[in-house]
Amino acid sequence: MTNSNPTPEHQRLVAALIVHFQTKLGYTILNAAYNNYPKPQEHGRHAPDIVARDQRGVLHLAEAETGDSIYSKDTGEQLFDFSNRVMAGTNIPVPFHIIVYKGDYNLLVQRLRELGLGYKINNQIIIWTL
Repeated sequence: MTNSNPTPEHQRLVAALIVHFQTKLGYTILNAAYNNYPKPQEHGRHAPDIVARDQRGVLHLAEAETGDSIYSKDTGEQLFDFSNRVMAGTNIPVPFHIIVYKGDYNLLVQRLRELGLGYKINNQIIIWTL
């Protein structure tokens, strides 16, 4: 959830995904709603929590969600917008990563299915848990 006053729980998820992207996947973090990173720009109607680039030059968008935010209107718009992005010029689908606490995993999957995005899970949508 992109807001001006993120919760510590939200920031913990963002931090965990930044570390995973950098240390395990070798991604470059371009923007992040975290500490001293440049703030992400809007992709559709909202700005994601993280924008990264992989070794092939493909952009990756990421969003951290906590239980209370998964069913908000803004989150629904973010899930839809970020899971339907393609790279300009190449039309390569932009992978969309969502990180939630383990206890919120089923709630997130249910929400994605209700939005008609269930078929993108493990394809264009990658779910991470902490």
